Amino acid sequence: MSDYPNPRTSQVAITTPGGQLVWLGTLGVATGVTTSSTFPGGAEKMSCSLMVPAAYRSSVLEVGNTVDVYRGGHKIWNGVLDEPSPSTNGWAITAAGAGVQGQDFQATYTTWPAGQPDQVVNNAIARGLPWVNPGIGSPSGIWLGQQMDSGAQKVADTLNMACLRGGLSWFVNSGPGGAIGNSLSVAPLPTTPTRLLVAGNPVTRTNGGDVRGIWVRYQATADDNTTGAVATYATTEVINTGHGGSEQYLDLSNAGVLTLTAAQNVAKAILQIYQRSSFAGPFDLLPGSLLNMGGQPIDPGCEQAGEVYRLLLADFAYGGDTLPVTPVQFIGGAVEWNDEALTGTVTPYQQLDQSMSGMLSGVSQTMTPIST
Repeated sequence: MSDYPNPRTSQVAITTPGGQLVWLGTLGVATGVTTSSTFPGGAEKMSCSLMVPAAYRSSVLEVGNTVDVYRGGHKIWNGVLDEPSPSTNGWAITAAGAGVQGQDFQATYTTWPAGQPDQVVNNAIARGLPWVNPGIGSPSGIWLGQQMDSGAQKVADTLNMACLRGGLSWFVNSGPGGAIGNSLSVAPLPTTPTRLLVAGNPVTRTNGGDVRGIWVRYQATADDNTTGAVATYATTEVINTGHGGSEQYLDLSNAGVLTLTAAQNVAKAILQIYQRSSFAGPFDLLPGSLLNMGGQPIDPGCEQAGEVYRLLLADFAYGGDTLPVTPVQFIGGAVEWNDEALTGTVTPYQQLDQSMSGMLSGVSQTMTPIST
């Protein structure tokens, strides 16, 4: 397969509940195959047009059938078929990816926090969630401090909660690598660059404030009914190394008794995901613009979200900062590729839209007791 993609390289296969696999191209000409993925998450959306008369309806096009997208002999995307829509130009085909199907299943369990979040995920897999769970376990930073009622929230929400405070994220890999199938993993946010992205379009950056550190107030000891001693509170500072500027305040006094380390870890997790500057839009993805760290082209049609991109601006200066930290790197929060037009986008993963004050407020008001 060439490093530079050709139109209509992506092939769509649909599998019926009885196990019959049918290539969409055998029913008619499939055009405009577009796939996308998100981070956290995984395969998000697929869309294309099937150029057959609107009067034609095959059982292959039944809602809920499994959809796979192949490229160069590899499966790169998996999901389930939505209800196709007929028109004068044929059929509009869409599918929901495996990475968003965690919102289709409720999080059920028998014990909390023991065995979580594996039990929640495995229970949903047993009920039909098309994931493979090699085992999440208890990676450093996982947070299970808020017990929710069994079945009260979605599987994806449980994973988001578990990753909230430890600088973690989760991803369901539908392509090569990992366990065979839609392989779930929970890991720290990646920092090592894996891609070079050559961009010719300027993308504005928004400065969210340079935070020097966070002052944390927490409960050091509890009331003692035996001795009559009252609860005590303490304050500690967590420094954002290498930054100047403003200071912020985080009140965790409502979270119960915390150790100094536990209180500091909450602030450290916030600083880990907070971004001083954030790109305001996506970068164009074109043939030849995506390279590995050795400078060799990568087929952008096979790209999934979650890679770390080192940005190389070809024709414009970096925007947003007077003195930007270089090299500029970011995690790919969303990737989309149109197989017909040979164009796509990479949208940076970012937390700036929440703002530092928003994240501090959310952390201080939710999920007690804090267990990190």
